[in-house]
This record gives sequence, C-alpha cells and structure tokens, in this order.
Amino acid sequence: MGWEATFGGKSLEEHVNLVTWTVDNLTDWTIEPKCYINLIDGEQPSKVLPVILYKTPDSVSISVLRHSGPMVEGTQYQLQCDIQNIAPLQNLVVKWYKGNELLDNVTYSNVSKRPEDVSATLMISPSRDDDGDQYRCRAELDLGPEGPQPHPTVTSEPLSITVHYPPTFSRPEAENLDIRVGEEITLNCTATGRPTPLYRWQSSDFQEALFTPPSEVPGTYTCTAYNQIGKISKTFTVNPKPKGDRTTFWVIIGSGLGLAIVVVIVYAIVKYRAGPNSII
Repeated sequence: MGWEATFGGKSLEEHVNLVTWTVDNLTDWTIEPKCYINLIDGEQPSKVLPVILYKTPDSVSISVLRHSGPMVEGTQYQLQCDIQNIAPLQNLVVKWYKGNELLDNVTYSNVSKRPEDVSATLMISPSRDDDGDQYRCRAELDLGPEGPQPHPTVTSEPLSITVHYPPTFSRPEAENLDIRVGEEITLNCTATGRPTPLYRWQSSDFQEALFTPPSEVPGTYTCTAYNQIGKISKTFTVNPKPKGDRTTFWVIIGSGLGLAIVVVIVYAIVKYRAGPNSII
C-alpha cells in the first residue's frame, strides 16, 4: 500500500493493511492525495481522499458605497463588506448584523478552491430610530458537520451611522389659546430633529423676527422649525377673552362687600341710639 500526493507521498509498504498520509504544512489548494494498493494479479485499485484546504480571511471591513458622513432618513444606502484572501469561496457565508439582529445571509455557488477577495452588499433605508445603530458583517466558513466547530469566523469592526431627519412637533400643529387683558402666556414651539432645529417666528401684527415670545398680544403667531433636511410650521391663534368675564365677577364681589358694610354700619347706629342694654 502507498500514498500518491504532491505533498506527503509515501512509497509502497508490504504486508500492511494501514498506511498514514501525514503533512506538516499544506499549500497546494488543488491537492488530491490518492491511496493505492498493488495486487498480486498486477491490478492497482486506488481511492482519492477529498481534502478541503481552507483559509480564514486576512481582513473583513465594512463601508458605505459612494457616501460619507451622516445619512438622511428615508434615503437608500448600500453597505459593502470587503473580505480579503479567503478560501474556499463555496463554503463562505457572509452574515449582516444591525446590533445583535441578523439581517441577511449571503452564500456563494461558484466553486473556487484558491484564496480570493470577495465583496457582499446590503441595501438599507435608515429611519430616525436607527440613529447611532451599529452595522457589522461576518465572514463564516461552513465546512460541514465534519469541519471545525464552531465555524471559523472573522467579524468586521462596527460601522456606526448618524441619521439626519427633519423637525417634528410633539404637540398638535395648531393651537388656540385664550388670553385676558394684561395676562401673559407662553407659546411652546418645541420640535425634535437632527441637526438640532432653528426657529423662526412670524406674527399677524409684527414683522418676521427671530424671537421666542411670551406674548400678551392677541393675534396669529406662526412658528417654523427648520434644519438642513426640512421644515415644519405650527400656528398659534391667541384670542382675547371678553372683558366682562372678569369685570362682572368683581362687580358681584364688590356689591356683596358693599352691602355687608352698609348693614354693619346701620346695625351699629341703631344699637348706639337704643342704648347699650337694649335688645334689637
């Protein structure tokens, strides 16, 4: 029996039923070691040992194609995972993650035993909730149930994304408020957005100005929150309350107090004239 191979070949041994093929270092990506026997009748049966020579990648990196800097909400972007010098390609599984969430698996059907560079892509359309999220790609060699467990794996450094989005108001887009003469109210125009919104106020009574009013002037006030991505406006209608509302209240109170004072004075005069021991 013997082994025929480009590395670790072994010449015939007689009167044995076991011959071991051994290599210390293997760099032949297409090696097909063959075990053979010589029979007395001159025949030479043989069997090829299937060998999968694998190599983990030198590096795995992630980037955004044709874009740099912050992303804009609702816009599509293509992430690319670059895997350098990996083999065999048909056993490669590329996994995409957002945080710890698995987003996608990519496999390859083309057969290539030698190390190659390969790229995988993922389309994303981030929302404001994705701001600050981290994406990663992972190169895994699935060499089957007889291969190493867990699978040989190399993961990229995380890619952190910044998402810009237009301002939005947390409260309704229009408000009606009532104000009495001399009373002061605050118009709350708070918006969330990235970058942080700027504000512009317009009034039916004043020229456009950059100010945040407490206001004591009835009228219509329009607040516009804006950033580089977009803008949104909110209208405040300030209505004067009728003067009679408060005046009538104080007239009633004043009349009651005045009547009480008159009663007390009359009672005192009558009591004084009747004498201290009189009963009224």
